[in-house]
Amino acid sequence: YRQNNKEKIAEYRQNNKETIAKYKAEYYQNNKEEIIKQQAEYYQNNKERIAKRDAEHRQNINNKQPGCVYQIVNSVNNKIYIGETTRGELRWNEHLKSLRGNYHTNPKLQADFDKFGEEVFKWSIIEEYPKDKNTLQWEEIKAIDKLLREGKELYNLSLTIDQLKLLTENK
Repeated sequence: YRQNNKEKIAEYRQNNKETIAKYKAEYYQNNKEEIIKQQAEYYQNNKERIAKRDAEHRQNINNKQPGCVYQIVNSVNNKIYIGETTRGELRWNEHLKSLRGNYHTNPKLQADFDKFGEEVFKWSIIEEYPKDKNTLQWEEIKAIDKLLREGKELYNLSLTIDQLKLLTENK
């Protein structure tokens, strides 16, 4: 029946989302203990397969993200944070997680996030590059240097030892 009526089934599901959701919620409540037991058993019997699937999924997501130099701009005071990553927007999500949790490594950025709120911060890619750490770090240094020469105020606290080495090697 399913094989011969795929369109009919899809239409029914589309037109009855609320009814189906209500049924599923009710079923879960009535069978909660058994469902949890089955899920735990399934996990125990398939740990390696689940771990492999999850690792592949994370790798797939990472591969879809660009290598880039990015900026986080505070629209209230126009201060800018410059960074580089091989994982594109995933890096912004990490910044948000630590800022929301009040444990970001940059105290100036954290203080302004706490003061002004999340909505005033805008993340954007300045430029995409190959996923080569040295290239990305070098381009980040150049972006920081350019903004400093333009008189922009940055959240970036200092250049790292690796960045300073790169800077002196490439002069």
